[in-house]
Amino acid sequence: MNMAKKNIYFSSYKLDRFSHLRERAAQLEEMKKTHDAKYIPVYHGRHIYMDKHSSFYRRSNPFECESECFLGMVGDQMWYSCPLNDQQAHALEKEVGKQFSSLRRYALKLNDELAHIALYSRGLDLWQRNNKFCPKCGTQNKMTWSGHKLLCENNHEQFPHIEPAIIVLVTKGDKCLLGRKAGWPTNAYSVLAGFVEPGETIEESVKREILEESNIKVHNVRYYGSQPWPFPAALMLAFTAEAENEDIRVDDELEDVQWFTRQQLQEMLKEGYVTIAPRYTVAHNLIVGWLESS
Repeated sequence: MNMAKKNIYFSSYKLDRFSHLRERAAQLEEMKKTHDAKYIPVYHGRHIYMDKHSSFYRRSNPFECESECFLGMVGDQMWYSCPLNDQQAHALEKEVGKQFSSLRRYALKLNDELAHIALYSRGLDLWQRNNKFCPKCGTQNKMTWSGHKLLCENNHEQFPHIEPAIIVLVTKGDKCLLGRKAGWPTNAYSVLAGFVEPGETIEESVKREILEESNIKVHNVRYYGSQPWPFPAALMLAFTAEAENEDIRVDDELEDVQWFTRQQLQEMLKEGYVTIAPRYTVAHNLIVGWLESS
């Protein structure tokens, strides 16, 4: 199967994280004197989106918050996210006249770089909010390293946690395997996916998840690309694989799994009988890449 890899949404090509500056607070403050800085308010992983400008709300002066989080630089421009508490967030919503909203609603309105920055700040914010206390001793954490490290009263360190997940386009000849969960929109189908388990390679995870969810055994597992996915903290590792059998058996996790030929899927999409994953997902890349391949 010859599939050209298209640009995977939420990837970054311009933002340099400059991670070595995170623990150099004095140097960052000095840099602000000679560099333009942009500050993004974040509230429970959400931003304020400005419909007319295809962008999220930010400004050139800091917000009152617990800790400014240095995201990196785009050229000579410094970028910070500012996690707001309830009172600060509600006051800002009143000031701007808009509410904090989910990135899912506005993703495709943002250019690649702004989408990546929004996703990055979302993931960092959710990690900080979900880890207020140390898992070892239970004392309260405080943010250090420009928001990229948590330190408790007993000096136990925590760093952002990412959960690897595999997502796979399975094919057999001119057919691909798609499934749907019960809670999804009517007639929505996507490629199969699941989380990598402890002590498991990603290739083993691909074979196990596909077998568990559909009874299909696969081989020729090939890496396609990756996509950051902080909903809340995943990293999607995309693959293609070839099926060894066709007899589907659905487990309790999925409502339905089916084989679709290219022609069948193209016609069903055109007529609206089936919908696939949104354009900002790597699942969409996989399915459309297969439909367009020969």
